[in-house]
Amino acid sequence: MTTIFIVLSVVICYLIGAVPMAYLLVKLVRKEDIRNIGSGNSGATNAGRALGGWGFGLVLVLDALKGLIPVYFLDYYCHAHNLPEFIILLGGAAVIIGHGFPIYLGFKGGKGVATGLGVFAVIAPLSLLVSLGVFIFVVFFTRMISAGSIFAAVALPVTTAIMLDWFDLRIIFTSIVCVLIIFWHRKNIRRILDGTENKINISRV
Repeated sequence: MTTIFIVLSVVICYLIGAVPMAYLLVKLVRKEDIRNIGSGNSGATNAGRALGGWGFGLVLVLDALKGLIPVYFLDYYCHAHNLPEFIILLGGAAVIIGHGFPIYLGFKGGKGVATGLGVFAVIAPLSLLVSLGVFIFVVFFTRMISAGSIFAAVALPVTTAIMLDWFDLRIIFTSIVCVLIIFWHRKNIRRILDGTENKINISRV
């Protein structure tokens, strides 16, 4: 029974995470494919390029909710029935992977930051708060959302390791997610190093 529950949880979390919020919103409003706009990425930042600040904000919230809601209910169910914590982490991983590799868009999705935000609001809320602080600080001084996302991703497992025992599964989980987010930002890292990365206008945010 537990094995079936684990498989179903992972599949459902993946399918929820794979729902392409940015793609659907841009398609609904502009009747265009977001993959043909800006960076071609189906995430909140590119939705902002296509729709403006409101599009960025709405997709950010929707992507975060699709991470938070399934993991919250999985967390509640597992604790209520004394099921192991690794099931919750597997569900969280499935949601983030679903966002990055959505079956609905040929496995080409977003970069997992907003969805990870929702997942870690359940799994490691204190570490998330520190990472959000790092994100805001880096974006303010660099004006690059990608740089803020990368540094926040690095801060997450470091903060989790400080707060928890080194053998806690959440440290391993946050480290894996950190590597995954950096991998999805590899093109941004090249542009940052080249000095060609897109910057936001802080005064207009």
